Amino acid sequence: MKTSAKIFTGLTVMIVLALTAAVVALAIGLHSANMRAEEQTRRVNAMYEAALCESLDAVTQTENDIAKMLISVGEDTNISLASDVRMSAGSAAARVATLPVDVYSYSGLEKFLNQVADFMSGYIRTAEAGGDTDDYSEQFATLHDTVKSVRRKLEEAADKLGGDYSIAADIGESGGFEIGEGEFNVEYPGIIYDGPFSDSRDRSWKGTAELAEVSEEEAAAAAGRLGITDVRITGRTTGDAELYHMEGSYEGGGACASVTVRGGRIASFSSRCADGDGDMTQSEANGLAIGYARKAGYSDDLVPVWYNAYDGTAMVTLAPERNGVIFYPDLVKIKLCASDGKLLGIEAYSYCANYRDRDLPSVVMDRDAVRGCVFAGLSVQHIRLALIPDGSAERLCYEISAEYDGMDYFVYIDAVSGAQADILRVIDTYQGKQVI
Repeated sequence: MKTSAKIFTGLTVMIVLALTAAVVALAIGLHSANMRAEEQTRRVNAMYEAALCESLDAVTQTENDIAKMLISVGEDTNISLASDVRMSAGSAAARVATLPVDVYSYSGLEKFLNQVADFMSGYIRTAEAGGDTDDYSEQFATLHDTVKSVRRKLEEAADKLGGDYSIAADIGESGGFEIGEGEFNVEYPGIIYDGPFSDSRDRSWKGTAELAEVSEEEAAAAAGRLGITDVRITGRTTGDAELYHMEGSYEGGGACASVTVRGGRIASFSSRCADGDGDMTQSEANGLAIGYARKAGYSDDLVPVWYNAYDGTAMVTLAPERNGVIFYPDLVKIKLCASDGKLLGIEAYSYCANYRDRDLPSVVMDRDAVRGCVFAGLSVQHIRLALIPDGSAERLCYEISAEYDGMDYFVYIDAVSGAQADILRVIDTYQGKQVI
């Protein structure tokens, strides 16, 4: 055989061997990638299934304990049961917050569970102080019915589990995981917990409509501004609120957050840092809340409008103030640990949905003349302009904080027509106070 032929044959063999090795390596790589993807899917499914089942267990326990309170006549027993409800409802709220649902549509669920816990805290304080608990007891039946509704919806979701069903695949197809059928709307007692209009919802999301979409990497970087490390994107929901959901590490513990797909605004944050008793002043809490709001990337015009301290935590509600007008549709709520000022949570769905430039109507009513538009027996403490939610619209009003017969009220008078727009009442001194 000629030398050139031998060389050609040798090269051919080498090329064939190299191609074979490449094909084998590619096959191994694809197999490994598929295995990693399957393992990641299994982990995501396990995480969400655990959160759903633990939420259902906690809500079921909450329902059972409230049912016992309906027929209990012993104050000591009710205090003990209320303490159990507070713990189980708080635990359920924390687990629900990690579910990959359409957060804006279902945020009433998490908020309701948190408010059940707050409601029981108020009941315990009143009962232990020997106060009149009738206002609380009258609402036990309403709470029980609503918690039962929560439990049934969670059961509907849990019934899907097993077999070939995959939450992760469901998310991939629909962009979010349904809790039961349709949206979750709860009717809970009309009590102010974290400031006037804290429960208002404008679902139009005008605040993000004109903003550009951000990538997963940009969303993770937004969460990183709060100090979250090792950020992992766990899902993306669509619907009224299009959000990235993520988890990571924060201050030695775990944390989860959601960031708007449009604009990259932080919509929520929850850390698993332990709270604790402390002597943080309202002024200190206000300052820390504003600082955390700046880190989160919110606007510089946010000011404290409501403050509440309970069970080792401090809750500061912020709202934009521009040209002397408070914008209540754009609230941001900051939860702090009272012992060391660590950030425990942020709820900014209203801010993300609504914050934008607006053209306000011209004020017609004189500030002093507004006093004549309210009940003469009110002891007026403060008057200021405020934009308030009015169904799916908004209304420029004078906000009048006042007192009558030992009760605190907020009266809202239309700044253009002078008509009474709304009245709110604070019925529990532990629910916090307005920041002027």
